[in-house]
Amino acid sequence: MTVSRAFWKIALKNIGTIILYTNMLVLFGTMNINSGSTTAQFEAAKPTVVVFNHDKEAGVTKGFLEYLNKNAEVSKDYADDDRLKDALFYEQVTLVIDIPEEYHQEFALGHDPELKMRSSAGYSAELAKVIVRRYLTAAKAYSTLGLNDNELASKVEKSLEKEIDVELKTKADTAKYSTATRYFSFANYSILACVITIICLIMMSFNRMEVRKRNLVSSIEISKMNRTLLKNCCIYSLGVWALFVIIGFFVLGFDVLWSIHGLLYIANTLIFAGCATTVAFLVSQFVTSQGAVSGMMNVIALGSSFLCGAFVPAEYLPGAVLGFAHIMPSYYFIDASNKIMALEDYSFASLLPILINMAIVLVFAIGFALITNYVSKKKQKIA
Repeated sequence: MTVSRAFWKIALKNIGTIILYTNMLVLFGTMNINSGSTTAQFEAAKPTVVVFNHDKEAGVTKGFLEYLNKNAEVSKDYADDDRLKDALFYEQVTLVIDIPEEYHQEFALGHDPELKMRSSAGYSAELAKVIVRRYLTAAKAYSTLGLNDNELASKVEKSLEKEIDVELKTKADTAKYSTATRYFSFANYSILACVITIICLIMMSFNRMEVRKRNLVSSIEISKMNRTLLKNCCIYSLGVWALFVIIGFFVLGFDVLWSIHGLLYIANTLIFAGCATTVAFLVSQFVTSQGAVSGMMNVIALGSSFLCGAFVPAEYLPGAVLGFAHIMPSYYFIDASNKIMALEDYSFASLLPILINMAIVLVFAIGFALITNYVSKKKQKIA
């Protein structure tokens, strides 16, 4: 039996493993396609506030209540203080405002009457406070002009009606490519799992002591056999990469992958698949049982996926974790995917960070190949 025939015979015996991790990629890589998408549009959410007004609805007080009605959800369902405390605790209400008696008159006289406020924790409560401060700051500025309370309320209302147009500096359609980024980031795990498991199981068969000794005394040169094994491993990894890319066309859509962005995702994944092949070759020099193969695969595939941002986005990971992740090729593969998503144009300056990440993954691949070659020669001398 030739080396190639033996290689593919062992690979076909483990076809179930390939199917398993392919299904995992399809399942977990696509189940969150509609979640967590990045969009270039901002839509403000209105916080829920409760107002207890002990003043007349006149002047600044009237204008303040109208302003709150426009910019917040004013609830009137919490007359009971115990229910209100529970609502604040569970963040069903973000801010409670008590307006004292004669508040508008005191304000018109230039005094600084106090609003009693209670708030919950979190972003919505801070947003509600900003809304209140925005009105009161404008009102205090106009109170120094000696206006009566109605004129004061009118001036504040006109001032706050002015809006600022915000122009986003980035023109990248991150919403369109965020799903592709999540898909290819999760492929870090699937590619490593498929490539390491199958290649290690195949190489383990060739590296058994009795097989290695028989090959050493056979007519075939060890260097030629190693080249044949490496060639078939590369063909196998290329097949895994092609399978995941084909699935990506159906999952993500042809318009996403059949573009320059999509071609960059595909090229980035191809380079990483090559790196995964050299990692598998290196690991195969040390494993001697199927249990060891599963253990090493889980350590490398799961560990790199958690630490480098495949499962949890990198922006949510601690700095120390990301610092450690720099020693793994998966970090640069996933970081390149994120940079592709944010790509605005195709100039050399824009592409350079992506190309640098790809080059780093290639350097890792070359390094693993050199280490494997050294370890293999040492083991031949021992045999």
